Amino acid sequence: MNEYAHYDFLTTLIQTTGIVLVAGLLLPMTRAIPGQFLWYWSCGWMCQAVALLAIFGATQFPAARVPFLIGHEFTEYLFGLLLWAGCREAATENRLCLRDAIVLAPFAAYSTVSVLLLGDVTHLRPFHDAAIGTLFVLALASTRDFRMDLQTPTIGLWVVRGALVGLALLHWHYAMIDGYAVFGRTNEPPQYMAFAPLYDVLCEVVLAFGMVMLAADRMRGALEAKNRQLAAATEELAAAARTDALTGLLNRRAFDDLAREHVDKLFAGSIAIIDLNNLKPLNDTHGHAAGDVALQLIARALRVHFRVTDPIFRTGGDEFAVVMIGCGEADLRERMTRLDDALLNQRLPGVAGVTNLSLAWGVAGFTAIGELPAAVQRADAAMYTCKRQKKMAAPPEPALAP
Repeated sequence: MNEYAHYDFLTTLIQTTGIVLVAGLLLPMTRAIPGQFLWYWSCGWMCQAVALLAIFGATQFPAARVPFLIGHEFTEYLFGLLLWAGCREAATENRLCLRDAIVLAPFAAYSTVSVLLLGDVTHLRPFHDAAIGTLFVLALASTRDFRMDLQTPTIGLWVVRGALVGLALLHWHYAMIDGYAVFGRTNEPPQYMAFAPLYDVLCEVVLAFGMVMLAADRMRGALEAKNRQLAAATEELAAAARTDALTGLLNRRAFDDLAREHVDKLFAGSIAIIDLNNLKPLNDTHGHAAGDVALQLIARALRVHFRVTDPIFRTGGDEFAVVMIGCGEADLRERMTRLDDALLNQRLPGVAGVTNLSLAWGVAGFTAIGELPAAVQRADAAMYTCKRQKKMAAPPEPALAP
């Protein structure tokens, strides 16, 4: 029985062309997708193409049959090894190493010695097919830990797994048929075995298609991950652009955007414009560290005395604003009065004793978003009135004296 008789020129040409195209399709994708698994698969497919050409050469050039057979056996094992290595690297990111290459040594020795000693591998084909089928099973098993950073499920992995199952079953079936033919002393294989190359081609096409799908899914997963990172970075930058670095409050830009962001919403409430008295003397006498801590203490007190839903702004060097949505001026004044009491007896760096932080503030109400600018002007005017009254009524702060 001639093992390779059914590998005519047309069959070999079709299989080899298809495999080379698959390798050519996968190879350029290695530059866009992280990892080495596509490189292993591309090289594996090229080895399979060489194996097919070696079969054809063994049937067409009897004088060179031995080296062709050795090349066929070895490159088929190499195909199986690289297929397994690619599946494992895609799942675990473990690349080929010397220890893995040693696994190929017995197969290489078998493919060389058996042909040299026997001149033909017909009687050893059952073992060869079983070994190739086992390599497909190893590749299948290595996909169990496969993970992909995708928001939607992928079927590429299942296509690859299905093709590997098909190829493993085919080669184990070939092993049984070859074993029966060799050890059962029959020279007539089943008629359907005449189409064995077609079965191989079908499974290989499915496997190649699944690999391309898997590579595309991996690329899509990487793009989705990058997009999520970009979206998170954009959100962080947007938040940073609207946040005061010293106090962590919203900044002037956020305050200016308030009316525009609520233009289509029901928006009524009250606003407080706040100013810290004597910040410049504090900075001049005790340094900017004391002034910075004073601003941070005010920001912390504002967060404590107002709701989480109330936007709080640092609109300038010593100026703040609070908007209470859905609350009237009376509630806002009550909270501001409690805030004044909370800022008494504060300790600042470089200042002996305690400091009473004094605020000037004014409040105004509004019933629609269009009234907010006018409410800001009224609250600002009230703040300056409060500032003048406190400046005239209160003695100089002892802690701020030089």
